[in-house]
Amino acid sequence: MLAPFPHRYSASLCRTFASRARIDAPPRPALHGGPPPRPALHGGPSPELDGDVHAGSPEHMLLSSLGLCMLTTFEAFAARDGIELLAWSARVHGTVEQTPEGPTFTSIVLELDVDIAGNVDQFEDTLEDAKRYCLVQNALRVPVVVETSVRTPCDPMHADDDVALPSWLPHDGRALHAV
Repeated sequence: MLAPFPHRYSASLCRTFASRARIDAPPRPALHGGPPPRPALHGGPSPELDGDVHAGSPEHMLLSSLGLCMLTTFEAFAARDGIELLAWSARVHGTVEQTPEGPTFTSIVLELDVDIAGNVDQFEDTLEDAKRYCLVQNALRVPVVVETSVRTPCDPMHADDDVALPSWLPHDGRALHAV
């Protein structure tokens, strides 16, 4: 159930060591029942900036946020459009370069690998809606390139070509469908 706008979010950071912090987000009001506890995240500079490899860097958290936001936004539009999301895997790559304005993301690529069923012909329009309304993507200055690999279940009722089995292969006389 969608809560009415505006939605408000907050997070707090507490310095734990030099350039390191514990990140807490208070529980959000639950629409049903009490809010679950939320674990703290530990963040710091990326290893490229002499950071701890075990702490989440702001760069990795931003890329993860983009991937998660695209997933949840796509799911909302997929439900509207009758698309069943069977599997979703995303890899997000970003490049930070030194620019006259300082270090800046100069490219971000979101690679999606999805399995869908249902109204599969609507996929491209649904993905465009998700890209248009993804909150994190809309907050970025750098354009996000989205590359997709989509699989749909094999539906032999919609196959176009009948392929006969070779005569040397035992079969019951039915044709196979090539997809």
